[in-house]
Amino acid sequence: MNFEDFRKDIENKLNQIAEFELQEFHFEPHSFGNGILAYRIKGRIHKFIFDGRESELTWLTSKSHQKYFGANLTEFKKIDGLEISSEQLENGIKTVHNTV
Repeated sequence: MNFEDFRKDIENKLNQIAEFELQEFHFEPHSFGNGILAYRIKGRIHKFIFDGRESELTWLTSKSHQKYFGANLTEFKKIDGLEISSEQLENGIKTVHNTV
């Protein structure tokens, strides 16, 4: 899967789960197809770092109601491979938003 396919896939899945707002879209085609996507979902930032070289996906989250620039992001999950299932996405969002 390349980064553009990942972006389309995750946004299709998010459309079925929750409202979201794109905060960052950064694609580095000459760097193994790496990219960054960040979304505001239910008042929190969810940032996905797509590492095409290592074939790894890192999911970072913020505390509730932080502004994107200056938000303190912490690693929520690291996934081997470059795909995330609808169940992983939905369960991750529920888990993050159920913590105080």
